[in-house]
Amino acid sequence: MISRIAEIAVNAPLSRSFHYEVPSDLEARLERGHRVLIPFGPRLTTGVCVGFPETSDVPRLKPIRRILHPDCRFDDHLLELTRWIADYYRANWGEVLEAALPPSIRSGRPERTVKRIAAQRPAELLRIEADRIRQRAPARARALEFFAASPGPRPRADVIAGIPTTAEVLRRLLGDGWIREEERQDRPDPFGDGLSCFETRVEHELNEHQVRALEILRRAREARAFRAILLHGITGSGKTEIYLRVLRDVLEAGGRGLVLVPEISLTPQTVMRFRQGLPAASIAVLHSMLSPAERTGQWREIQEGKARLVIGARSAVFAPIPDLRLIIVDEEHESSYKQESSPRYHARDVAVVRGRMLSIPVVLGSATPSLESTHNARNGKYELVELPSRATPHDLPAVVISPLDGSFYRSDGSGLVTDQLDYLIRRQLQDREQMLIYLNRRGFATYLHCVRCGFVMKCDQCDVTLTFHRGENIARCHYCGLGREIPAACPECLMPGPRKSGVGTERVFDALKKRYPEARIARLDRDVITTHRKLRTTLAGFARGDYDMLVGTQMLAKGHDFPRVSLVGILLADTGLSFPDFRAAERTFQLITQMAGRAGRGAKRGRVIVQTFFPDHYAVRCAASADYRGFCNQELERRRPLGYPPFGRLVKIVLASEDEEKLKKEAARIGRRLRESAAEGCQVLGPAPSPIAKIQNRHRKQILLKAKKAAPLQALLRACEKDLASRRSVDVAVDVDPQSMM
Repeated sequence: MISRIAEIAVNAPLSRSFHYEVPSDLEARLERGHRVLIPFGPRLTTGVCVGFPETSDVPRLKPIRRILHPDCRFDDHLLELTRWIADYYRANWGEVLEAALPPSIRSGRPERTVKRIAAQRPAELLRIEADRIRQRAPARARALEFFAASPGPRPRADVIAGIPTTAEVLRRLLGDGWIREEERQDRPDPFGDGLSCFETRVEHELNEHQVRALEILRRAREARAFRAILLHGITGSGKTEIYLRVLRDVLEAGGRGLVLVPEISLTPQTVMRFRQGLPAASIAVLHSMLSPAERTGQWREIQEGKARLVIGARSAVFAPIPDLRLIIVDEEHESSYKQESSPRYHARDVAVVRGRMLSIPVVLGSATPSLESTHNARNGKYELVELPSRATPHDLPAVVISPLDGSFYRSDGSGLVTDQLDYLIRRQLQDREQMLIYLNRRGFATYLHCVRCGFVMKCDQCDVTLTFHRGENIARCHYCGLGREIPAACPECLMPGPRKSGVGTERVFDALKKRYPEARIARLDRDVITTHRKLRTTLAGFARGDYDMLVGTQMLAKGHDFPRVSLVGILLADTGLSFPDFRAAERTFQLITQMAGRAGRGAKRGRVIVQTFFPDHYAVRCAASADYRGFCNQELERRRPLGYPPFGRLVKIVLASEDEEKLKKEAARIGRRLRESAAEGCQVLGPAPSPIAKIQNRHRKQILLKAKKAAPLQALLRACEKDLASRRSVDVAVDVDPQSMM
């Protein structure tokens, strides 16, 4: 007879949970939320205990093997939140629970430990003993004096190097009871003192708009009830100052806070600002560029309640924060908050749901709010708070649109900078002022082609062109990572050497160094920034004034505050306008506005040059004139008749297979099944080839579901759940509320 049954959410691509027997040796220890090791078919896998049903229809239950990480348990709130994510985004609950853990805990690796040594007796006794044995044991005497001056605890390796001494000397002192050795979990600070190079924060007096906004946020905090507040403040309006002050209130009242940022590139300066503004708070940081040891250490600090404030990118929305009382989502409009692989959750929307579950306020901040959030504010779902003026001494920067022509793509790079921008760059260098140069394309050349026959080098596995990276001397696919050597001649017509066309940040960096040899230039993109330490070093060097110019991709555009930057050059503002995506204009407007906002945040008013082939496009024009309302009105009227968000809801279903014929048949079958089950008001569009028809050697088709509300779409997905399951030869990915149509 089975004494106890456990319901386990298994990390497998299945939509149900499973029942297991709780062995007698685990019965007293197993609790809801524990992660366990279980037999699953012919193998062992992991799962999470989500309940204890009284009965089971399964006649013979398999026993749970063991509890993994007994001190690492999901509380009831996180179980409820992850269950909602699984239901809404059509993901497996066990998979969502696994995604909420740091990678090293998911893999089962134990937390790293380090041996530390400390003095066991008072400093005075250590010095007396050192004097007594100095003649016959000078090495031990030197060690005793070291511990008298620095009692520890300190890592064993640091002690040996700091004295310096040998392991044998320490062994003798340990044996005699003068020092003690302890093993502690190694939880390195991801930033250490590496933030000291950023400018010291000065707390300014708030202007009238900031005072009003802070008062609204304080009332929301004190009410201890859910409220979603959209803080729409132009760039430089002092949103961070408001975050700091309301978080200070939260921490002083004994609560904890969570701040989400969209880009890893924001984290160093954000952490610095919050450490300076909240010096008494212990701050934990979570993002994907941390090492496994750093990430696990930070997660443990949060779970154990040692961290009072958590700052992190998308996955930090799962942080196990006890007594969480305020969530802030900075740059809430950013598409990087959407996870593009399963589970395909949107961290901003999950944050709002988490706030509702905990009955706490959620603040969504942006200079360019998403149209969905603006629509929610207009309809009363969110409370709108506006900051219409800058908190800096100057108004918004002066923006000039500079039309481009074909000379921009000259092979020698001489056309990358228009005369207007060239004049201002030279002025900046003369005046020793800093500038940012933006282009949202990586690499040296975006494609390689033959000028005789038109052959273009494409990825063997993806339906995209290869990007030439001169530093590696290789053509690389930015989707699958495939690298190919550059052929000496065209494989089609044998003409020597392909032409390297298109422009990326590597080419821009090279061209600017040649054009302005006196300039000190650094580069910020994912080809050169591979770790958070490299990121911190580059940003810190620019903040110190080591560089005159920082060239980069959209990593530059997200919330950086460099007071010495008075010029921003946007080399090609419309790279995304031609994408087959209904959000293309919105993203272009946001990027131009955000990038322009980096200029003039110090003592001098900023200037911005926007280079574009589409100078009359409303997204470019409205961004240049900082006309958010005008852009919103035009874009909303364009979307309304089509039923695109915010006037409707979408689900994107992507099917992929190496076998193109099987893919066609399965896509047609699923399309028919969806149409048969769709309620009135649900549209089923497709199947049709995806904009990128092949990735990683897998052909792709997609089906788009549209409806005015989410409920009928969710009902349709539930009705067709079995049909939407991946088959052996065809993978099916369901993306609820997709942010990209590619």
